[in-house]
Amino acid sequence: MALIRYLQYAGRWLTLSLSLMLARPCLAIDNVTILLSEDGPAYTEFSTQLSNLLTQGSSKSTVKVLILSAYKNEDLPRNASNQVLIAVGTPAMTAIAQKPPAMAVMNVMVPRNTFQKIAKQYGRNQDPHHFSAIYFDQPWSRQLSLIRAALPGRNRLGILLSKESAEMLTGLQTAAKDTDVQISIETVNDDSELLPALRRLLNMSDSLLALPDAAIYNRNNIPSILLTSYRQKVPFFGFSASYVKAGALAAVYSSPAQIAQQVAEVIQALPSPAYLPLPQYPRYFSVNVNTQVSRSLSLEIEDETSLMRKLKSPTERVQ
Repeated sequence: MALIRYLQYAGRWLTLSLSLMLARPCLAIDNVTILLSEDGPAYTEFSTQLSNLLTQGSSKSTVKVLILSAYKNEDLPRNASNQVLIAVGTPAMTAIAQKPPAMAVMNVMVPRNTFQKIAKQYGRNQDPHHFSAIYFDQPWSRQLSLIRAALPGRNRLGILLSKESAEMLTGLQTAAKDTDVQISIETVNDDSELLPALRRLLNMSDSLLALPDAAIYNRNNIPSILLTSYRQKVPFFGFSASYVKAGALAAVYSSPAQIAQQVAEVIQALPSPAYLPLPQYPRYFSVNVNTQVSRSLSLEIEDETSLMRKLKSPTERVQ
C-alpha cells in the first residue's frame, strides 16, 4: 500500500511539474528595441545579428530597430515588464540615460569608463540591474595576458594616459601586478605633448598598449603613434581589428556579432519584469595578429589560435 501511495504521489507531482513547464512562456522578454547611435557598419552588424538570434526558433521576440537621428520619444517602449531596450554606442546611451528610468536598458559597444561616467552623471548608477552594460573594451587581465603570451620575457609595458583616462589606472595597476607586468605611464594633457611623451615612454618600454581614450587615440593621432612606435621597434597593441590592419602587432577584441551573441543570451535568460545582470566585460572575443609587422620587427609570435587558447578565461564582471 505504501508503495502504491508513493507511486500515485510521484505521478501527480510529475504531472504538475510538466504542466508548469509547458505553461511557462519560452521567452519572458518578447519585445526588444535596438537604438543605434548611427547607421554605420558596426552597428548594423550588431543589430542584424541580434535580430536574427532573437527571432529564430521557437522562442521569438519582436525586435524594432531605431536610428538615434530619426527616433521619436513615442517610438520608445513604455514601462512594460516584458520589454528591454538595447542602446548601441555612446550617443544612444547618453540620450537614453537622460530619459526617465521607466524601462530596462542594456548599453553595448561603449567603453567601461564612459559608461560609468554617463551613468553617474544622470543618476543611473543607482540601479545597475535596470541600466546595465556589456562593455566594448576587454578586461585588463585579458589584454595583459595577450601581451605576455605574444612577447614572453618582455614585461615592460608603456601606457599613454590623458585626464579622461586617468581613472583607468587603478584597475590597470592591479591587473599588472597579477600578471607580472611592469607599467610605465606618461600623461598627455594636449596634442603638443603627445610625441615627446610617447618617445620618452618608448625608450623604457618593451611594448605599448592603446586605451579606448579618444583624447589620445583618435584619427588625427593614431598614424603618428603607430609610425613612431614602429620606428623605435616597440610593438604596439591595439583594442580592435582596425588597429591591427593599420599596423598594430596584435589586438584582443570583441566583434559586434560576438557582442550580439552575449546580449541574446542575456535576454533569453531574463525574467519578467526584466532584471538585468550587472555591467560586464565581453564574454566572446577574438585575437588578431599582424604577421607582416611581426616579421618587420623580427618577432617570433604564436599564431592566433594558440594565443586564443591561452587567453580563454571566465567572464570578468565589475559592479
